[in-house]
Amino acid sequence: MAACTCCGKALNKGIWTEDGNHKSCPLCSTTHGSKHVFRRYPEDFGTTDARKTLTNPDGAQSYCIDCRGLDKGELSQVDLTYERLCDTVKI
Repeated sequence: MAACTCCGKALNKGIWTEDGNHKSCPLCSTTHGSKHVFRRYPEDFGTTDARKTLTNPDGAQSYCIDCRGLDKGELSQVDLTYERLCDTVKI
């Protein structure tokens, strides 16, 4: 899988900002193709008790709300010009 040109981590893995207010969406990021795309957390992701674990105590969803409803293989439809890219946040 492709790595982010900013932080070097895999684009298909969600990562958090230092302050926890933004999370990257793996599908938005792989659609962008070169940098993690960060969206507001929890507003753009949501949480669920079914995903609560020791490492995910809030039960954060992996993909943003917009991407969760897409069919497998479909690209993110999010207007990426309004989202924050990896080089504009502290991770």
